[in-house]
Amino acid sequence: MSTSTTSTTPPQAVLTPYITTSQINARLDTLADELNADYAGQSVVLVSVLKGSFMFLADLIRRLTFDCTVEFVRLASYEGTSSTGSVKPVDLSLPVLKDKHVLIIEDIVDTGLTLNMFLEYLKSVHQPASIKIAVFLDKKAARQHAITPHFVGFDIQDQFVVGYGLDADGRYRNLPEVCILEQPSGS
Repeated sequence: MSTSTTSTTPPQAVLTPYITTSQINARLDTLADELNADYAGQSVVLVSVLKGSFMFLADLIRRLTFDCTVEFVRLASYEGTSSTGSVKPVDLSLPVLKDKHVLIIEDIVDTGLTLNMFLEYLKSVHQPASIKIAVFLDKKAARQHAITPHFVGFDIQDQFVVGYGLDADGRYRNLPEVCILEQPSGS
């Protein structure tokens, strides 16, 4: 892999390509086939965890053939490149989900803190018929909570990545591929 910088890169930060756009598209096709087989004939509520999952959701939903609706929640657990150790529910506005099939759409699961909190919330408050998780990236090496996604785009190493919706302090979401963000010490 080559190292590159873009015009959206702050001084001294380096973006190293990690997952290409063509790899993403190929995996989305396969992932959609898995979801379409699993949910054939069912009506499903896709609950997208903002902001990071918006690109994953947008590209994935166009490939889905089962009946679905989309809802959004906003949760925050990161500052910069580090987990804060707690989840801040920014917006949990959802319709009644009791007895409905729910598919959580998430950008990345690393420590599992965000999904652990959100799963407990859904189970206790909404009591859906089923809950499954589709994540774009699964970083098992960082896991602190017993979260196992049902559908995974890519398993990744313990690197801080940006692009394709993932950010560092709000930046880099617009990159069409996933890159490892490397910043010099002290940044």
